[in-house]
Amino acid sequence: MKNFLLTPAEQQVAFDASWIYRKNSVIEKVMELLGALHQQLEQHNNTRHFNFPAACLQRGAKISKGERYKELPWVMLDYPRFFSQEEVFAFRTMFWWGHYFSCTLHLAGAVKEQYAIALIQGYTQLARSGFQVYVQEDPWQHDFEDGNYRAVETFTVQEWRQLVLQQRFIKLAKPFALDIWENIIPQVVAEYAILLEVLGK
Repeated sequence: MKNFLLTPAEQQVAFDASWIYRKNSVIEKVMELLGALHQQLEQHNNTRHFNFPAACLQRGAKISKGERYKELPWVMLDYPRFFSQEEVFAFRTMFWWGHYFSCTLHLAGAVKEQYAIALIQGYTQLARSGFQVYVQEDPWQHDFEDGNYRAVETFTVQEWRQLVLQQRFIKLAKPFALDIWENIIPQVVAEYAILLEVLGK
């Protein structure tokens, strides 16, 4: 019967609408930020010269938002993006409330196979650049908690080769602290450029 009773902290939130307006304003600004990021990615020289999978750039950018990724609001940009039942080529930038921004390259299926040799040969550059690789089974987890990711540099060259060849998908990612808000666009663009350089070799 007491489950519906509010704690003092919950009362403070429930009785004050102003924080909701501030939260909505933050989400709107994140969406504007990701829209600006899309423009930077689209205009980048690497985008213009990279040989993407045929369907990838025909789909344009997509900005999505939600309220409860692990109970917290989120906003994400997918660009470039290609998702089918078996194949994925996507570069995803995500804002996760109270935690961080992240950027992730997700390759799956025949698309992953297409770039497997380039990923193997790119080990040194990926390791030196501080990328992390997803090591769990469910490809749709996006956070860096619970051992989801492991730094590329912690693998030996042989271990990295085996991982790339054996995994049905590859996710390479980096988190960025929220306090670099004003510089997140150039940071993400720089990581995007590195990833396309690796795949293009």
